[in-house]
Amino acid sequence: MSELYEYRRAPTKGPVWLAFIGVVILLVGVIQFGATQLLWLVWVLGAITIAWMLLPQPISGIRIDADHLVLSAWRNPRPIPLDDIAHLRVNDTGLEAEVAIVYRDGKVEDIFAGDLPDIDTLITVLAERGVPVRDVS
Repeated sequence: MSELYEYRRAPTKGPVWLAFIGVVILLVGVIQFGATQLLWLVWVLGAITIAWMLLPQPISGIRIDADHLVLSAWRNPRPIPLDDIAHLRVNDTGLEAEVAIVYRDGKVEDIFAGDLPDIDTLITVLAERGVPVRDVS
């Protein structure tokens, strides 16, 4: 059994590229149709896109060691003792799976799916640590 498992998902640049392409298309449209009254819109959207690029993008992911499951490990870490977890419940609803922690006292807590690796990896890592994953569909 490995002592520490870390899963990190770096932020994607897709939305920034989409905004940049939108600004370029708008600029081409303003030049092509001579709509100089909309040139200010190109400048404003360009400035917003640049500001968006400069904002820090948080890393998502989890960390699992021998004793704790740490949710949002690089943004707002919240350790959960593995001894308090009865099992994880997975419901595959299509685009991404819904995952919930079921505690030994009966409470249920949903987990943000963007922080988790693929379900097969999650099942393997948690099985090594004695935490079952149920209702996998």
